[in-house]
Amino acid sequence: MFDGWLIKFGNVVLPNSFILADGWESTPNQRVELDAYRDANVLLHRETSENFKTSLTLNIRSMDLAEMTAFKNVVGLATLEITSKRERRLAVTYWNDEELAYKNATMYMPDVTYSIHTVDESAKGIEYNPFSIELIEY
Repeated sequence: MFDGWLIKFGNVVLPNSFILADGWESTPNQRVELDAYRDANVLLHRETSENFKTSLTLNIRSMDLAEMTAFKNVVGLATLEITSKRERRLAVTYWNDEELAYKNATMYMPDVTYSIHTVDESAKGIEYNPFSIELIEY
């Protein structure tokens, strides 16, 4: 049953308002080939792992520095163990679009590129452009 949210980091739901419209992309339950070959009759034989992996892309809206701080707090990178922080390893619960159910996963987040739209020197503020984060299941 869908509870109205798409992703949770640890026990904290990422508010949908952070994700752009059309900003949720998922490739759920990706099959991993252990072995594949074609025989003399050119028939394909596949040995596929029983462990399926999911990858997610979240396209995040523009935000100011305070919102970026809140976003980072939800993702929780600042509170992870040092090894998990270095690897950007995250405990995630996400909506699996293939199974139409929530799934738990350990995922990592590759490097993120941030782009600054404006800097307000007098208010000491930053306005960030939209950006994307990718999450890949271990």
